Amino acid sequence: MSKLARDVALLLALTLLFGATANQLRRHRLAWWGEGQQPPMVNVDFRLLDIGTAEMLRSSLPSVVVVDTRPPEEGATGRIPGAWHLDYTELASFLTADRLTALKQADAVILYGRADEGDIEQLLAQELHRRGVPPPYVMVGGFPAWEAAGFAVEVAP
Repeated sequence: MSKLARDVALLLALTLLFGATANQLRRHRLAWWGEGQQPPMVNVDFRLLDIGTAEMLRSSLPSVVVVDTRPPEEGATGRIPGAWHLDYTELASFLTADRLTALKQADAVILYGRADEGDIEQLLAQELHRRGVPPPYVMVGGFPAWEAAGFAVEVAP
């Protein structure tokens, strides 16, 4: 075995050993997701939704709440009609009792952001689900896919 291969194998083994040890110690556990318990899980904390189905739900059900998670300056240039703006970092101040009730009673809650990843939307969906909201939908493709499909867009007032 070459010296380089041996050094790489040793470094990998030490990294795994220290990482496993750190994760076993409760006080060193980092909150990577939500409250640090589990990553958001599809079909448990949220459901994925394509843009066509999102438009169908939005236009056919009487009580659909659409939530835009993009930065305010992006939402100001265009958004899905009627969408609420919600910054994940301001969730506690945003979720008044009235808003939480509206989310819990909605026929569907659809979250969308700026791109395909949907990480923020998944974390937000998990947090809303923990607060009693039925699992929200995360729109795959985000606002760029919505806009590219030619669906209705409004400029925020």
